[in-house]
Amino acid sequence: MEKTTIDFGRLPLDVIKSTKRNRVKGTGPRRTELKTFVKLGVAPHYVVKELNRILDIHQHNDIGGDNYNITNTTDYDKSFGISKYENTYRQILLQTNSLLDKDSTDEYTYNKWDLGYNLRYTRPFLDKLFDRTGRFRLSEMSGHHEIKWHIDTDTSVACRAQICLSEDDSVFEFKTKDGIHKLKMKLGECWFINTGWNHRVVSGNDTRRTAIWSYHFNDVVNKDLLWV
Repeated sequence: MEKTTIDFGRLPLDVIKSTKRNRVKGTGPRRTELKTFVKLGVAPHYVVKELNRILDIHQHNDIGGDNYNITNTTDYDKSFGISKYENTYRQILLQTNSLLDKDSTDEYTYNKWDLGYNLRYTRPFLDKLFDRTGRFRLSEMSGHHEIKWHIDTDTSVACRAQICLSEDDSVFEFKTKDGIHKLKMKLGECWFINTGWNHRVVSGNDTRRTAIWSYHFNDVVNKDLLWV
């Protein structure tokens, strides 16, 4: 990966923490009402190829950038173990903020597709599974790295999904009231992941690539799959 400097100090307050209440209570089902993870489908090989091509061609990191202000509202090193001094993790944002208020922490405002990226196959695939998506981005994490234990947003506010874009030996771990549950994704698989629970990702020898996005529970087509 190309070296990137991430500026975590652009905002005077940690807005994510100051708006914690907005991230734990929404209009959808709570984390305890939904499964820890569920396979929603499998992306065709041409979708995986299309998204990997973007990661291959574009070596930049959007975290901390002007077009990705939601990432400027928290300290990634402290919260996730992602250091601005190391070249271990990056994201490419494919859905940008459509509001004039660029400091919004509402993931659903990141709903404007960046037409600079060719998503001929990806968007039709998503349209079959979701009515709407927010903050769709690609991630790449180096081998022998960890995104440490953390909680994102309760599922009543926003649900998360991922597509596995690499054949790797990484492990997704979730810590619920029933103990620790482990998920190993296979290439092309699309999963609902309940990031309302404490969770972490540990990579093995290989680089881990995924597509990540948010959606409201009401916007997933097959809701029955998600209920406990």
